[in-house]
Amino acid sequence: MMVGLGTRGAKRGVPGDTLAGSVALGLAVILVAAASGHVQAGLGIALGLVIGSTNGYLILALLDRNSSFLFASLMRLATLTALGVGGAVLLQSSAWAVLLGVGAAQLVMVAAGVRRGLRS
Repeated sequence: MMVGLGTRGAKRGVPGDTLAGSVALGLAVILVAAASGHVQAGLGIALGLVIGSTNGYLILALLDRNSSFLFASLMRLATLTALGVGGAVLLQSSAWAVLLGVGAAQLVMVAAGVRRGLRS
């Protein structure tokens, strides 16, 4: 009997853990926001969490291309910001809510990395 992450979780890596954690946190935020009457802000934060969770995949993609650190950082920052502002426009939500979610996803990624580091 296997206890812990299992074979799928072990192959998923930090970006996959970040995506899973961000989706779960986003659903919780939507529920709390709906209960308190702030559905638009909750949807914005949840969307930002999902957008921000792609940062790990962007890092891997740019590292695979042997991009310079400066170029990779600027491209990720520009991409995540554009997606965040675009998502806020589409949802007709405040940009701060979506960008707050993007920032929260970075904290989820740190927690996923620390969790994996402590398990190894």
